[in-house]
Amino acid sequence: MGREPGISGFTIIRSGAGFEYPFEESLRSLLPVVDEVVVAVQRGDRAALGVIEALGDARLRVLETEWPGGLTRGLVLSQQTNLALAHCRARWAMYLQADEVLHEDDYDVIRAAVARHDAAAEVDALSFRFLHFEGAYDLVNPLRYRRQCRLVRTDGRLASVRDAAGFGRKDGRRLRTRSSGARVFHYGWVGAPAALKAKTLALATLYHDEAYVARRWAAVPPERIGRVELAFRWTGRHPAVMGARIARRDWEVGTDRRPPLDTPLLNAKFYAAWLGKWRVMPRRWWL
Repeated sequence: MGREPGISGFTIIRSGAGFEYPFEESLRSLLPVVDEVVVAVQRGDRAALGVIEALGDARLRVLETEWPGGLTRGLVLSQQTNLALAHCRARWAMYLQADEVLHEDDYDVIRAAVARHDAAAEVDALSFRFLHFEGAYDLVNPLRYRRQCRLVRTDGRLASVRDAAGFGRKDGRRLRTRSSGARVFHYGWVGAPAALKAKTLALATLYHDEAYVARRWAAVPPERIGRVELAFRWTGRHPAVMGARIARRDWEVGTDRRPPLDTPLLNAKFYAAWLGKWRVMPRRWWL
């Protein structure tokens, strides 16, 4: 039986409310472009389930899941993502992580991209340009990944891979992608310092053992989490669903952390980081 036409949405949530993930805003930004949203929630996360129920939208389909232990390198994230993907009923599926938000200006762009490529069997997935906010809502880090696939066919040939940053073909062949022309606003590195450190520690345990996490992160002051010094000043317009959260912001990024004159081009660390990103310079030289 063929898949239904249209677009499903899917996401995963674990301790979303406790770590101040903007998952409510993420879901609200996703609903206008999809026919359903499969939300894989860690079993027993009553806070997240309460937020989803309060949204009151029948298109939200909750899938309570168990998060298995023993998986390292973030592999549990793709495992959970694939559970949600398997329950999507439309021909295409739009994936957002709990700290990713769509902009309302891109809704028509997304729909047009699906319509344009739906009949093109040589296209597996559509990629999105990422804006990574760092430390504050007016700073964007250009050195984090620039594009990722977030809209995929649900024909069973694709799967979330590694730590769920992207997708791949199950047959090992190269993923065939086209640009959607749309953006994803990523807020994973924005938050009050204490909450951001708590979230960073919790996420790190999905990749490493607790001893490593303690060595790497325990002594790092909360206000030093992230790479604010590598960010550019951003003056664009955020997604409307983020308005209330941004207005509630009650912290400031210290002037000692902001890039000089709000541009990292005057900071030698920016160039070292750029060289490290492209493997020209060892990462240990700038981390």
